[in-house]
Amino acid sequence: MLKYKVLVIITGSIAAYKSAYLISKLMQAGIEVEVVATKSALEFIGIATLEGLTHKPIYTDVFEHGKMMSHIELTKWADLTIAIPASANTISKFANGIADNLATSLFLAHDFKKPYLIAPAMNTAMYKHPATQESLKKLSQWGIHILPTDKGHLACGDFGEGKLLEPNKIFGHICNHLHRVGSSKQIVLITGGGTIENIDGMRNISNMSSGRTAVKIAEYFYINGADVTLLLSESAVEPELDLNILQYNSFQSLKILLKSELTSKKYDLVIHAAAVSDYSPTSIEDAGVKRKLPLQKKLDSSSDLLKVILSKNIKLVNNIKTWSINSNIKLIAFKLLDNKNDKRKGEEIKKLFDNSNADLIVFNALSDRNNEVQQLFEIVNEDWENETIETADALAEKIFNKWRTK
Repeated sequence: MLKYKVLVIITGSIAAYKSAYLISKLMQAGIEVEVVATKSALEFIGIATLEGLTHKPIYTDVFEHGKMMSHIELTKWADLTIAIPASANTISKFANGIADNLATSLFLAHDFKKPYLIAPAMNTAMYKHPATQESLKKLSQWGIHILPTDKGHLACGDFGEGKLLEPNKIFGHICNHLHRVGSSKQIVLITGGGTIENIDGMRNISNMSSGRTAVKIAEYFYINGADVTLLLSESAVEPELDLNILQYNSFQSLKILLKSELTSKKYDLVIHAAAVSDYSPTSIEDAGVKRKLPLQKKLDSSSDLLKVILSKNIKLVNNIKTWSINSNIKLIAFKLLDNKNDKRKGEEIKKLFDNSNADLIVFNALSDRNNEVQQLFEIVNEDWENETIETADALAEKIFNKWRTK
């Protein structure tokens, strides 16, 4: 359970109803919540709903009887404040120091040693208006964390930017900022998904990996305050949280991304869970005629026999510590075999330790996979001490707790 206190500011937007889902999710995580709603916000969502979720009275008026100093008391109480949804009107008031209601008064009383998040929601034209953009820019320069908006169909019928970010993603941002307060954040690079080697733009050779385990690990680290970069294949599952994702498809594109990140940013930990192709197709032979891959046009299917030439790729995992600008970087490598009783298991794990200089290896087997979901993991350290983990969620927690102080 997360022992934190969050102040939720709800302003006048039709997206106000989504704040109820966020409040519920915060409460389920053990976070204590207080709510301030502007009068216009209450035109879109009722006090009864908010009180039912928080089990507390809702603050609405700076001059409310018995709550005259709430703009000071709530600021001191909260570990984090978020304005969701934040209307164009409220954002403009924040940026210009206008304090004409409890929500804006609270902003002027804000303690900048604590995180303040703004989740904008408005019509596309209002969002892109110079006044709104200048206000957001000014607030960002003051140290306020401006969350991105989604792009999609808006309540007014328009399609574009300004749509409130999904509550699950906002929840991730809140947890990430809460866990960063008073602690140094861990910088983590995670790879996930499988490489795809193109044949002709329609056919490819790929690895059977959904990226689910890597995404689970990345989300757990992110929620617990880590600075996470996820290198994720284009074919992988999509995370629920607003992670920093760099996408790849082929072995070569992953290699370029991985090397670029390791040589430009000082990562503390790399979790290499991607399924990387050992071979890449370089040419194809048809009736004695050899052509370089990938082809620019769809491959003719009239031939009875085709030869695809594959060239061996380097082992990316063996280069991670060499490429890293952090000489003390830690590495967790993954090893997949057909089944957990494979006679090669010990030999393959030893070879991976020797060649990659990994600090920990996570072993898994195809035989323990059900509907693309891995059911069992085995972690092995350099001393060959091992432990069995039954789910990706439990694996993520185990890895985080083991390495957060390293």
